[in-house]
Amino acid sequence: MATDSRWSIEYGSWLFYLDDTGYSKIVRMNGMALMFAGYGKKIQEYKNWIRSNPTDFSAQPDVKGMSVCMVDEATGVVEVKEEQDIDTNNVLCAGSGARPAYGCWTSNKCSMRAVESAKLVDPCSGGEVKYVNFSTADTNVSDYLAEAHLTIETIGANIMKRGIAMKIRTTPMGTPDLPFPKAAGDAANEEQLAREHVGNLVASGALSANAPCDGMHNDWSEDSKKNFQRALGKMFGWDKQPA
Repeated sequence: MATDSRWSIEYGSWLFYLDDTGYSKIVRMNGMALMFAGYGKKIQEYKNWIRSNPTDFSAQPDVKGMSVCMVDEATGVVEVKEEQDIDTNNVLCAGSGARPAYGCWTSNKCSMRAVESAKLVDPCSGGEVKYVNFSTADTNVSDYLAEAHLTIETIGANIMKRGIAMKIRTTPMGTPDLPFPKAAGDAANEEQLAREHVGNLVASGALSANAPCDGMHNDWSEDSKKNFQRALGKMFGWDKQPA
């Protein structure tokens, strides 16, 4: 299991991103590894819920807005594989870099190398590759409590403060372009105005840092939700509690 470590904010023609924030897309707990992609706020909801060590599903957040791959670290069994952008030949890929990652995997059979390949062509992929090797138990993913001081809100603020700005298109898709006239070809001034405007939206909670994937826009089936609950119950040990 491997992911990149870039978080990004897209608005209009602009992409703002930051690598190596310490805010991992992989959560490890009680012998399970969960790999998330999707809306940062939704992933934050699940990190908060998992850290609360819940005793039942009463406060479980809704699942729409994210993809999840959940693996039993001891056995390597994939317990959950929901809203993956690619699910074929026992390979699971989610995220904006899924296709180049899969292409690399078919040749090299190495998840870390696959993520490195995605970083070369996908603007939303970058930074250190975080991984869990289920065969050797080797990992560079921090304990899920060690990063508790980090939130998606702080990551978003850091992106706007010191992240990289990239103009990814000249004609915006979906979101209206920034509501001010372009500064007569002054690219540096345009970036400053964009950073200020998007920064205000992030500060107000209107925008969030994300790990974009196609599956973040989809509804989960009822069977998928039940299977996720089954796997979560196994992770929390609820399946071993006496009736």
